[in-house]
Amino acid sequence: MDFSKKVWNKNIKNYQKIKDMPFNKELMLGTLDKNKFAYYIEQDAYYLKYYSKVLAIISSKIDSADTAITFLKSSINSYIVEEEVVHKYFRELFNFKNTNNITTAYLGYTSFLINTAHTESVEVAAAAILPCFWIYNEIGKYIKENAVTKNNPYKKWIDTYADEEFSKATDNMICIIDNMYSKASKTNKEKMIKSFDTAFIWEYRFWNDAYNLEVFNKI
Repeated sequence: MDFSKKVWNKNIKNYQKIKDMPFNKELMLGTLDKNKFAYYIEQDAYYLKYYSKVLAIISSKIDSADTAITFLKSSINSYIVEEEVVHKYFRELFNFKNTNNITTAYLGYTSFLINTAHTESVEVAAAAILPCFWIYNEIGKYIKENAVTKNNPYKKWIDTYADEEFSKATDNMICIIDNMYSKASKTNKEKMIKSFDTAFIWEYRFWNDAYNLEVFNKI
């Protein structure tokens, strides 16, 4: 069985929980509190900078020029999304102000990705970055199909992750990582599955922490 089918089937209940989160349901209806969305955007801006670095690290470890370029382009695109969608659009439209706080999920997720990229094989690191691609594309498409689009203040966010080009990039990344899995050792195959599963959970916690305005250093 392909890696992608194996891990998606394994995490289907977790994906359903992400779909059913208040954050995504309210975003779909356009009723999400702007302060919660602003806090999410702030955390996402921090996250995408590290995610981009992880993609670049993976690119540097890949022998195939075409595959390395794919990861490098994805790294650049992460910066573009952070700059154009996060800063130029939502910050200017809603006049968002940074809280300068971070969530536990942001810190934990980025630490996991950076550590995996530096200490594990390229296949395991690649598996760790896949949930971000895949979940956002699936959630984006689901929300776009079911959203209240008229006067929805979050339409730009929805369109970004439901975009056809992003879907193509996601499908391509899935194919690349399926190929890596087929050639990986038994040990690395097991690590790839665990890496994907861990990142999947962090995706849930990232949205949940933002929705609840969680602050890491407040205990």
